[in-house]
Amino acid sequence: MSMIWKKITATKQRFIPITPCSTGFDWSISNMKIQLWYCNLMKQWRWTLTDDHRPIIKQESGQQPFLRDAMNDVANTVEYMLKCKQSE
Repeated sequence: MSMIWKKITATKQRFIPITPCSTGFDWSISNMKIQLWYCNLMKQWRWTLTDDHRPIIKQESGQQPFLRDAMNDVANTVEYMLKCKQSE
């Protein structure tokens, strides 16, 4: 039985806002890569998030059966990583 993978790749490039973001995050310090794919065998949306802007690359990952839940996990993880980065 072969696995069938659907892969969606999105890269968030550096973004420097002219006015402060409503989230309160400094987006200019981020360079994150998000990979999102669906695994038919596992019936899960899987994702990885890599932040290579630091001296040590940081990676987070997760999976959810529903796309909306997976995207919420990604959003929460990005916000958490930005919050941690600002406190460094």
